[in-house]
Amino acid sequence: MKNKVLFMVVLNETELLDDLLLKFSDEVGQAATVIDSVGMAQHLSQLDETKIFSTIKPLIISNHTENKTIYSVIPEEDLDLARQTVRSVLKDIGKPDTGIMFAVPVLFQEGIRE
Repeated sequence: MKNKVLFMVVLNETELLDDLLLKFSDEVGQAATVIDSVGMAQHLSQLDETKIFSTIKPLIISNHTENKTIYSVIPEEDLDLARQTVRSVLKDIGKPDTGIMFAVPVLFQEGIRE
């Protein structure tokens, strides 16, 4: 088995989801799974003020009420291409409220077609 990684993107700019999935499919050539998700800051921002200090609340309020988590098991040699593909759609992933991406090694896989 070639070395594989679990490539994950947490996308806050959900309006870019279709563009990202189409480009990921075209460029990287791998299938991906998308799940609805909510970040901790997003969840905490909805708590009433008795549960969270009002001085902290403005620091964690996000413009997005939900995000999408995209994950795909990809060959390790495609990791740079996957990262470039995400950057080409999101432009500046370092900008707040855009998203994050990361990868972790896959120790084994079953049920994934090669």
